[in-house]
Amino acid sequence: MEVMTVEVALQEIRSLVGLRRFAEAQRHCTALVERSPGDSRAWDLLAQIQLGTSGAAAAADSWQRAAACAPDDARLLLHFALRLLQVGQREAALALVSRVERLAPTDAQSLDSLGSLLTHAEEPARALPYFQRAVASAPGEVRFRYNLAMAERMLGLLDAAEADLDIVIAARPDDAEAHLTRSGLRTQTRDRNHVEELQAALERLQGRRAATPAGFALAKELEDLGEHSRSFAVLSAVSRAHRAALRYDVGGDVAVLERLRSSHTRSWLNELAAGFRTDECIFIIGLPRSGTTLVDRIVASHSQVSSAGELDAFPRVAVAAVSKQAGRPLNKLEFVDYARKLDFLELGRSYLEATRPRTGHSRKFTDKLPLNYLYAGLIHAALPAARFIALDRHPLDVCYAMYKTLFAAAYPFTYDLMDLARYYLAWNRLMAHWQDLLGDAWLRVSYEELVRAPEAVSRRIIAHCNLAWETDCLDFHAQPGAVTTASAAQVRRPLYPDSIGRWRAYSTELKPLRHYLEANGIAVRDDASSIICA
Repeated sequence: MEVMTVEVALQEIRSLVGLRRFAEAQRHCTALVERSPGDSRAWDLLAQIQLGTSGAAAAADSWQRAAACAPDDARLLLHFALRLLQVGQREAALALVSRVERLAPTDAQSLDSLGSLLTHAEEPARALPYFQRAVASAPGEVRFRYNLAMAERMLGLLDAAEADLDIVIAARPDDAEAHLTRSGLRTQTRDRNHVEELQAALERLQGRRAATPAGFALAKELEDLGEHSRSFAVLSAVSRAHRAALRYDVGGDVAVLERLRSSHTRSWLNELAAGFRTDECIFIIGLPRSGTTLVDRIVASHSQVSSAGELDAFPRVAVAAVSKQAGRPLNKLEFVDYARKLDFLELGRSYLEATRPRTGHSRKFTDKLPLNYLYAGLIHAALPAARFIALDRHPLDVCYAMYKTLFAAAYPFTYDLMDLARYYLAWNRLMAHWQDLLGDAWLRVSYEELVRAPEAVSRRIIAHCNLAWETDCLDFHAQPGAVTTASAAQVRRPLYPDSIGRWRAYSTELKPLRHYLEANGIAVRDDASSIICA
């Protein structure tokens, strides 16, 4: 009878959620968990409601209560661990993973789920044996092999990843994501490429969402083969279709960049109370495809530095603090204004706590979330001793590099050349502003200069971080750590000049972008120099 009562109550609460009567749904669900505190379903539903009403912290607490109700159910523990990971509770999620590991599941599905969660938590080395066991247990289950290939890619096992993706694509020839990942594992050659296979897949996928990654894969392989006109024609066609499906106006993002520049002023900074004092933090920022992963690998090769990867910690604690202060949802421009009034001592402390225990075991750590360029003023106010390394790259090279990359639910300005031009111009102005405002805390690094004079520039970077030089920093490509970004294959190689000046092969196609930048004060040089303009 009790089970039926809980079932009926859960259904009624879900109906309230469907009617968007969230406050009422939360009251009923709170009463339900008080009446049935051992039912994980009730806690799970309460957490989902709280996520939109009370915030991530309350939801995380309820998911942990849900997990406590199912201590021996590996499937549920992994479900709740994934929920915790999605709200930024990485360590709590990994604690549940450890509980699952002690349960020692043997079925392929549980092994794959365990590996998938560890991969999402950026622990691919720990995930790899679970994927391997899942594939060994169910060799015909293609999705398990795909997940194995993704972990192998992150760990630099590129030949193994390609072999596994060959098997995946043989079984699922229209798996466009597998095609795209495989194409990016190496430079394709006349003797070894997948151009005909990709052309056939793209024809079959026309009009479907999967045509986008298939098109990006084909464009990449055609570029590798030096067929630049064909490559750009394919790329522009799939980008145009992808952009048309997005509900996005670059003007909104440009307005945010301009508001940051106009509101984060020296007088604002000088009037603030002191932030949290620690010299642990090194923020590596820049546009995607500008070299941030490369610099992160160089710095993290130092014996006193660890890489924390692309942390979402600062945006997360800043958004939480602003939401608490405002007491209502805010648009992006309102967020910029409210954030200027935060308690920066507390914000700095909250950020550092949010990074633990992923950090704290070395003298310094890097946070290489590229989008932290939006938060640089707040970071400096909260963590005045933090160091910034800002990557800069020739405007046409970086814009083209972004244009030819398919990002997962990020950077929507990269699928149209004029969107790119407008965003780059506003970004460039903001970087010049941060450089002026943050002074010695800020180091601008030219990607081109780093590639041409790696030791000299790397020494400058290490000195900026207040560290003594170590020659291991030049052997970044030999470091065994996982890479989770689009540069996973590239950073396994020593520095190479191939990507410098690549835009020249598309100088005709990129003319509209170049003309817009030059008309607005960006001196686009025909050599490979990069430039930051005021």
